[in-house]
Amino acid sequence: ARCVLKKCETMVLKYNHSIWFQEVPLSTEDTLSIEQCHDSILTKSLGTGDLHDVCKAVSDCVDWIRLGLELGLKYSRLEKIDIERRGKNSYCMRDMIAAWLRRKDKVMKEGTPTWKQLIQALKNIGEISLCEEIFLNI
Repeated sequence: ARCVLKKCETMVLKYNHSIWFQEVPLSTEDTLSIEQCHDSILTKSLGTGDLHDVCKAVSDCVDWIRLGLELGLKYSRLEKIDIERRGKNSYCMRDMIAAWLRRKDKVMKEGTPTWKQLIQALKNIGEISLCEEIFLNI
């Protein structure tokens, strides 16, 4: 619903002026354009330029190794990241996401990295609340 200004006495509102709001349902065209816009964001190909945004979105993910496997990265790569970063989860997560965005290992078999693919991978490992949060905030 959109808020529509119904009545206003003056152009400059003071603390004692009232503004009236009315709910106006979105038209079918509005709804479709919002869905199409969101779908284009979900399916847009991601690259290393999106590293910060993706890392920020998955920062609460508990199991970066399972997520990496679900995204198509090989366990040997994830193991190497874990050893190099000495198990520091935030660094491990960043390196894993960077490898995914650079399309390493079997990533392309899973499809080009997109928000939609990331959300599906998170859903597959049980990170449902994180999926919803990402879906609502992208």
